[in-house]
Amino acid sequence: MGQDFELVEPADRGLISRGIDCILSQAEGSWSGVSFDLADRRSAFDDYCLRHKVDTSRQILAMRDQRIIGACLWVPTPGRTALFYAPQTAPRDTITYAAQVQCIRRATVGAHTAGMALGQVILTADAQAMAGLYRQADFSDLATLLYMRRSRPLFQPTFELPPEYHLVTYTPQRRREFAQSIEASYHQTLDCPSLSGLRPMDDVINGHQAGGFDPELWYLLKRNDENIGVLLMAHRWESATLELVYLGLTMGSRRMGLGAQLMELVLLTAMRVQAASVMLAVDRDNTPAVHLYRKLRFGQTAQRMVLIHTLQDASCPGTSSKNAM
Repeated sequence: MGQDFELVEPADRGLISRGIDCILSQAEGSWSGVSFDLADRRSAFDDYCLRHKVDTSRQILAMRDQRIIGACLWVPTPGRTALFYAPQTAPRDTITYAAQVQCIRRATVGAHTAGMALGQVILTADAQAMAGLYRQADFSDLATLLYMRRSRPLFQPTFELPPEYHLVTYTPQRRREFAQSIEASYHQTLDCPSLSGLRPMDDVINGHQAGGFDPELWYLLKRNDENIGVLLMAHRWESATLELVYLGLTMGSRRMGLGAQLMELVLLTAMRVQAASVMLAVDRDNTPAVHLYRKLRFGQTAQRMVLIHTLQDASCPGTSSKNAM
């Protein structure tokens, strides 16, 4: 069956740049709906690409009469996860819509060929039309994430575990223990449950360690000699923020107040490293976790839809959800 456009992988810098402008706005020739902050968004995107060494040539463009009517960029991240970016507004006409779907599908093929295990796209909560377009390209809904933040506490939090509990920090020799404990905490998780089993644990660990990994901020929780949970944090120096990367407890260790105690350690750590604020992301449907964070005075700053596409078969479970209650 024929189509009224051609899919291309841009090679020259001019076409690559045009593709990025399209991704940050909408198809060429339809500029009437584009806000005048494109230059600002392009500048911020260029800064991001420079800092993270993003190869912006990993694009698929749909060309019609020398115009770009569809575009998709995929970016590899640690843990073999590819992030996908497409124009901000879903096209209305049939040809452009089909072109955009085909761009995304062809981009997933490129990510698969490059060895990525999972594709992911993060959209604003009101981008329902774009979510539908990604679903047409074989992505599925993962979760609606709440992004939450609070300032560093003014007074030192109280953190004290019962005598039979203790914490140890990460070492390469403990990598397997951390992986097993993270995996065990996924059982009956309320946080992004459909993500479980889609990546090997090595990919999960590598993904968690991306961007600001400090082994002194990774804790394994033990009850006597039994591993029962993990607490992973990262200090984002550039934004003076402490991020809760992952907090998970095994099934038999939940609803005992341990999650709340570990959150006190998070706040205590924020004071110790002099972070201005603490941030986290949580599945909106994880009601116990959301309730705990709100009780600890975390406020919602954003809401995002996350869709995923499996690119490779996983040999063992993996996820990035939080299951701390």
